[in-house]
Amino acid sequence: MIRSVFIIIAAWLCCGHARGENTGCNFDTNTLSFPGTPLEQAHCLLRPVKVYGELGAPLAKLPGPLEDLIGQPVKIDLAALQKYLAAHGIAEADLGGPLTNHCGAKYFVIHDTSTPNFGDAAIPTNINTAAWRFNNLNRYTNHIVAHVFVNRLGQSIGLLPYAIPWRATKLEVRVVGEKSRGVFVHTEMVQPRHRDPKRGPKNDALAADPGFTVGQYDRLALLYVSASRQHGTWLVPGYHCAIDAGIPDGHDDPQNFDLAFWAGRLDELLKAIRQGG
Repeated sequence: MIRSVFIIIAAWLCCGHARGENTGCNFDTNTLSFPGTPLEQAHCLLRPVKVYGELGAPLAKLPGPLEDLIGQPVKIDLAALQKYLAAHGIAEADLGGPLTNHCGAKYFVIHDTSTPNFGDAAIPTNINTAAWRFNNLNRYTNHIVAHVFVNRLGQSIGLLPYAIPWRATKLEVRVVGEKSRGVFVHTEMVQPRHRDPKRGPKNDALAADPGFTVGQYDRLALLYVSASRQHGTWLVPGYHCAIDAGIPDGHDDPQNFDLAFWAGRLDELLKAIRQGG
């Protein structure tokens, strides 16, 4: 019995999955939604994610413009958005599919890949360059665990249109089941990890710092615009860790995500689209 308990504890500490007494946001399996208004849901789902998946308290207010947008109709002109994409050489296929699609999802889930794990070695200094092989988006085409992947250069590849129902969290797969398919859309941000020497021998607790590049935040903002434009109202964004909070062996991503910075880049993007540039 003692040996069995030890094995369980060791397994729990070995990797960068969530631990501690994190409270979930109380997903209702009948309504297929979290409680409250879309904005109230985002206050819970965008709680700060700490090392080992510890979550901060629900937010009292989101940084602008998120506080004013979430749950509201998307008023971005389609032609203006397409003009912006053409000017920057960005294909709709790499933004979760054609903007004219209808995306039925309610939630925009932000993940990090948590790979590769460099173990006891330092994270390489070239991870934000084209020379780092994990920025080659083609390597993710046979690993469809999300709709879109974003590399550290700020480039994305669409593996599935956001309009195609998919499941990628433990909440969807283990708890709710098949009826949750299509309620969430999933975006993976490339982020390497390495081992926390204070924890188990195989953990991946420590992420790159800064966690993401400006290019990644910019592309994530554009993906959020794309998904919301396809839906018709601004989706509820949420972190993978908060979505799965309270579920055994939940995840700890995204690590080192700067919500205020992302919101600021979203604001700049919306201004650029309105101004035709």
